[in-house]
Amino acid sequence: MDRILSYFDMLPWFPENTSTFGGELDSLFAIIYWISVGIFFLTFGILGYFLVKYRYRRDRRGYNYHGNNVVELTWTVLPTILFAWIGLYSDDIWERTKYSSRLPQADVQVLVMGKTFGWQFLYPGADGEFGRNAYTDRDNCRKLITGLNPFGIDSTDPRSMDDFTTENQFKVPVNANVVMHGSSQDVLHSFFLPHARVKQDVVPGTWMNIWYNIFKTGKFELACAELCGGGHYSMRAEYEVLSKSSYDAWVDKKVAEAIAARSPQPTVAPSADTATVASLTK
Repeated sequence: MDRILSYFDMLPWFPENTSTFGGELDSLFAIIYWISVGIFFLTFGILGYFLVKYRYRRDRRGYNYHGNNVVELTWTVLPTILFAWIGLYSDDIWERTKYSSRLPQADVQVLVMGKTFGWQFLYPGADGEFGRNAYTDRDNCRKLITGLNPFGIDSTDPRSMDDFTTENQFKVPVNANVVMHGSSQDVLHSFFLPHARVKQDVVPGTWMNIWYNIFKTGKFELACAELCGGGHYSMRAEYEVLSKSSYDAWVDKKVAEAIAARSPQPTVAPSADTATVASLTK
């Protein structure tokens, strides 16, 4: 089947595919598209033929037909078979890309939060595990969500010390199973990675599973595919697919920055010079 579908080259206006399951989705889009094109020309071709053949003529008498059982049965059975095949074929692909029961073992986990009008991301630290937040402890940490803390991170949890956030950009490693859990701060948004063939609505108050595996390094576009307000056009961001070593180096850097930002700053005792200046200013 895949060999047959490969002859239906992907629609030329689609962006380059970069994900492991994107080829199957492209084949599904292409075959439905070409079937629709064929049905369109067949239908309007027959219509045009009858318009010409049975056009009005003064010397020709018109006849009324009550029906034709063979024709009616044909245009009922054939479309039923066609649509049943499309439904079964597409459901198999849909199951492997959308059903939570097919969620792969994660090499990388990321939380994504949509807001008007931008995207925020939360990564686990070097241990690969999140601390307490609105995803890992939904009942207790939801109340911690604020504009400055969209993920409801519990700063008292030691495991949260090395978790770090980014805004309107994120990075993932190449050839890795990336599992994201998405939600929204305000209204419906749609997390859309055109090149990876990933699109998932994110809904306030719940978390949606998103997963993919990208086989090509580079920088690609992230967009919102849901009309979400006056600034919807500005919900464009960038994500970068890095080699494993480059990704690990980037994570190490962000973890160090997060730990430094959350660590208490040491108190510096006043020196003799500062004490002298303080006494002179009194």
